[in-house]
Amino acid sequence: MSNYIKKLKELNKDSLLEAGGKGANLGILINAGLPVPPGFVVTTSAYDAHLERSGLKERITKRLEKIKGQDINEILEASKDISSWIEEAQMPIEIQKELNIAFDSLYKKMGVGEKMSVSVRSSATAEDLPTASFAGQHETYLGIYGKENVIKHVKKCWASLWSSQAINYRISMNFEHLKVDLAVVVQAMIDSEAAGVMFTANPVNGKRDEILISAGYGLGEAVVSGLITPDSFVLSKKGDIKEKNLGSKEINIKLTKRGIVTEKVPDSKRKSYCLGSNELKQLTKLAELVEKHYGSPQDTEWALSEGKIYLLQARPITTMEAESEDFNILGSEDKIIYQGKKADFGLQSVMEHSAYPHTPLDFACFTHFYQGIYTSFSETGFKMPKEKNIPIERESGCVALSYQAPSISPAIIWKGPKSLINSLFKDTNILWQDFSREANEWIKRMDTAKKNTNDAEKLIKFIKQGMKEYENFVYKRFSLIGMPGGITEYKFNKLIKKAVGKEKFEEVKENLLRALPFRTALQNKEMIKIAQTAAINGKGSQAFEDAIDNFLKEYGDRPSIGAGRMISPSTWSEKPEMINEIIDALLCDTSILDSEESFKKQEEAYKVAKDLVKKGLKCDDYKKFTKVLEKIRNMVIIREESVFYLEKIAGCLHRMALKLGSLLVKKDYINDAEDVFFIFLEELNSVAEGKLNIEEKLNKRKKAFDKVYEAHEKGVHWLVATGSIPVFELKEKIKQDKNDASNSIKGSAASRGVYEGQVCIVRNPSEFKKLKKGDILVSPYTSPIWTPLFKVASAAVTEIGSPTSHAAIVAREYGIPAVVAIDNATSILKDGQRIRVDGTNGVITLL
Repeated sequence: MSNYIKKLKELNKDSLLEAGGKGANLGILINAGLPVPPGFVVTTSAYDAHLERSGLKERITKRLEKIKGQDINEILEASKDISSWIEEAQMPIEIQKELNIAFDSLYKKMGVGEKMSVSVRSSATAEDLPTASFAGQHETYLGIYGKENVIKHVKKCWASLWSSQAINYRISMNFEHLKVDLAVVVQAMIDSEAAGVMFTANPVNGKRDEILISAGYGLGEAVVSGLITPDSFVLSKKGDIKEKNLGSKEINIKLTKRGIVTEKVPDSKRKSYCLGSNELKQLTKLAELVEKHYGSPQDTEWALSEGKIYLLQARPITTMEAESEDFNILGSEDKIIYQGKKADFGLQSVMEHSAYPHTPLDFACFTHFYQGIYTSFSETGFKMPKEKNIPIERESGCVALSYQAPSISPAIIWKGPKSLINSLFKDTNILWQDFSREANEWIKRMDTAKKNTNDAEKLIKFIKQGMKEYENFVYKRFSLIGMPGGITEYKFNKLIKKAVGKEKFEEVKENLLRALPFRTALQNKEMIKIAQTAAINGKGSQAFEDAIDNFLKEYGDRPSIGAGRMISPSTWSEKPEMINEIIDALLCDTSILDSEESFKKQEEAYKVAKDLVKKGLKCDDYKKFTKVLEKIRNMVIIREESVFYLEKIAGCLHRMALKLGSLLVKKDYINDAEDVFFIFLEELNSVAEGKLNIEEKLNKRKKAFDKVYEAHEKGVHWLVATGSIPVFELKEKIKQDKNDASNSIKGSAASRGVYEGQVCIVRNPSEFKKLKKGDILVSPYTSPIWTPLFKVASAAVTEIGSPTSHAAIVAREYGIPAVVAIDNATSILKDGQRIRVDGTNGVITLL
């Protein structure tokens, strides 16, 4: 064979430039002894010769100069011109002769008694690379008979290098057009009974110990092109079936003597799986061999013919991240502290509201915080855990949580109703006013005490006292928001259903809870005003600085990260640059800077929903409804407002701890004021008295914390990173719904609506400016600092959360779809990937 034609078995890993990604891969697979149908490649030299002899290179270069940026119309016109030139030009005679010889050789090798059918597939030099996949952008032709037809379709493949999507993709990936060559693979066709795709690792949930298979009847084109809903199988690497879903498999693309035909699949076959245990066993073995050979997860195409599986293609899974780093920081003798066999109902709440890694002093705050919640729960009949949630230090310096959750007890039978009856005679508004007034007075008193104290031991006493009083505030807050909830919510739901019916219930209820002037919404309005000031006067102006100063007077105690229940995170007053990240995100599109626009839309939706209920209820029922509605709306406002006050209290404790840190620095007990957060509450007195040399412990704890935080930044929750949670023996949260296609992921519905768009991964505030108008915000969680992003995003997806989490509440307020509790969403999804967010059903779909 010459430079223009190469047999597949002559190719290897160094053949990319002459055979393209597909051709080189097939050569590798054949030489690895894998079951690949034989064939040959029309090399890139043939493509170059075709362009050179016909004088097309200069014409193409000049034609490309007319394209400006990624203007789709200009790209479409250029594509039509260049493609037609390539197809109309005569293939050089010497290439035709060598192609005919190769075809005859393949015919003899196959030993076919009748006319042989081949596939003619494009193989670009920039295709199937580890960092980019051009798969599907260039043409493939199946069921081609005869030498003349092969020549014709080779030219069609060359022309497909200039399809509009290929030109556009090269522009977006910064590939030079004329440096991307195209080879063509001509391969004997397998007349398959079934075929499809196999991922040797699961790209949906990122699990490398799973195999994902999609299969349909006939040729694999129906599966690869998305023409059918295939049967899907999730297997363990040992071949055990972990999950299988029956696809509809409506059509069958068959190979006939006339070429490719499409037929309907009979109902009897559609109701059966197209693969049995023997075929799945072969595919499992094939997955093992392919992945072992390449040393990385592969996206493969395969075909089944007469009981044998053939491998048609293998390429790297470009959506899989590199092997994840080892974030395990437990010692060899360390045991997991939290020993539950299944997840407690409170664990999701812990992960949602403690979304960032905790320092040793944070854990003290955490213990008091949850003790306050538990005291509130105990009054309604819950059984409190025997042991408190306490932090425990391991040899490595890693501090993890010994977490215990409350449980249901028989006492709930009499305590629950009693608590509910008592709540009916208490005025929530009055209690809330008392709570907010008391919180403000406490903060003022503690700030004064801090200011007037330069004695470290005295300040420690104030901090310990403050922690206990914080616990009491938490208790009051949860008692307050839990009081009228049950009965009021029941009445509310019942009256809405009576007015509009079950079908419209969710939508109407959601709209009735819009246009609420809760603290985070008001804060967001102020943020938008600051962005307006920046747009008009510039970020360096006095007007902008004044706007920031006024904002910080009201909201400066909010934490720069997370939900702010702990005391180590810096506040906005300490890190005002965090606000700049938000302003930059808002300035991406000045059309969103109308602070009243979205609120007006919410008000309209609220009024329409209220009118619908009014029309559906009698006069007396509507009077009852308006009273209940006022209570419910007030409850939401109080719930959000009380979070704001708990953050202010935590902010005060943060300032007290930093003052203590500065006093310990003056005594040379620690090197930095922030080191105080890495000292246990119980150790503070010994350190302040000079009885405990803490330096070595601090170094170990800070190094361990850095590793936990590194894991957190890459999407691993701190509870998991510290090894505090075992592998639960439960069904995976990420699972396929039986009626869903294999590219759907189930989470929890958080805000109604459906939106399709591009993913923008935002893991922390430093990435806020990545988000652009119309993007889908995908994040581990959200907290009040993230709220302005909901003005920019058109949908939201979070890894943790619930229908009552921050992301859900704010998404509903801004009327954008949201799905929460999608494990590992920031790892599964990629920036720029298109997905559909169905907030009504709690499903995201990869498009």
